[in-house]
Amino acid sequence: MSPSTPFDVAVVGAGVAGLAIAAGSAQLGLRTALIGPRAPVARAERSAPFDVRIYAIAPSAVDLLDRLKVWAAVDAARVQPVAKMRVFGDGGNELSFDAYQAALPRLATIVEESELLRALDAAAGFAPGLTRIEGAFDALQQEADAVRLALAGGQSVAARLVVAADGARSAVRAAAGIGAQELHYEQAAIVANFACERPHHGVAFQWFDPAEGVIALLPLPGERVSLVWSAPRLLAEALAADPGGLASRLSGRAQPHVGALTSIGPAQSFPLRRITVDRMVGRRLALVGDAAHVVHPLAGQGLNLGLADVSEVLRVLAGREDWRDPGDAVLLRRYERSRAEPVGLMRLATHALARLFARDDALSREVRNLGLSALNALPPLKTALIRHAAGPLARP
Repeated sequence: MSPSTPFDVAVVGAGVAGLAIAAGSAQLGLRTALIGPRAPVARAERSAPFDVRIYAIAPSAVDLLDRLKVWAAVDAARVQPVAKMRVFGDGGNELSFDAYQAALPRLATIVEESELLRALDAAAGFAPGLTRIEGAFDALQQEADAVRLALAGGQSVAARLVVAADGARSAVRAAAGIGAQELHYEQAAIVANFACERPHHGVAFQWFDPAEGVIALLPLPGERVSLVWSAPRLLAEALAADPGGLASRLSGRAQPHVGALTSIGPAQSFPLRRITVDRMVGRRLALVGDAAHVVHPLAGQGLNLGLADVSEVLRVLAGREDWRDPGDAVLLRRYERSRAEPVGLMRLATHALARLFARDDALSREVRNLGLSALNALPPLKTALIRHAAGPLARP
């Protein structure tokens, strides 16, 4: 292709969301460029058999990956269905979610980031009409009929639509002049994997504690679990300084359910924040994934939101009128309108829950524990919440 001939779509960012939208765009018959270095992929080792970065992906996200012909390439031995979730408040109250009671095959599927990247990278490699360019993004110029991207090393690419999938610190978003507001939670997430003494039976556990934060144990294949601990900043610093002590610190909560824990692999930590963008689209530009929104991880919905963005962009592109090009402003407005409510609701819900469970006054304790008990006593409402979290499945 001549450098002067624009691509239909240029995707900046080669993480999970970027790979998914690039593969999907190419499968729609659009000339697609995937721009950016390959994401680093964790390698399994005897001492660390699973990637420390894992996701609980919703049925709708699995549905998207299946439509992209990616899910079949994910190693079935490295995924774990979640059949049930038990949530505990600081007053001993419990809220449980059961896939069987909601008439669903599973609540979510646990999968490693590295496994998703491997399968998506292979799909991108086989997608016809997809050109991979590993140069780093440098600048952009938005014109009437295309966006011109300057890459490191002097290379340039033109596209009718640019999709920014380059993460929370999106350089494309900044270059396009789209503002973003960042709120720091004064917390950090500690992630680590453990072998457990007894089977977990596909059950995920979550504890809310105003002093220690939000602690989640997610099932992994075999007798293993993955920890995601959203801890207050000072506690997070102490935990990060003593990763070997994590298992003993968790023993009081984990022992009754899965027995003793033994560390398998290193722990990692990263600061928690919320990012809200002024808008999700610009001139011939759409933001997806962390470039468009970052929410608190207590609901485990960050990647699911990003893959829902991908699904909606692909739906809009597939349904566009023949005379509209992929970067038409009408199409971009359709995408932005469709994502405004689900992103806004998830941002509001996760922020409100994070604030509520961080408070340690008597009124907040009573409100949250009464709320857990009341919700647990209303099966129809629990079923509605489960189905909402599962997301919409494939459209005919």
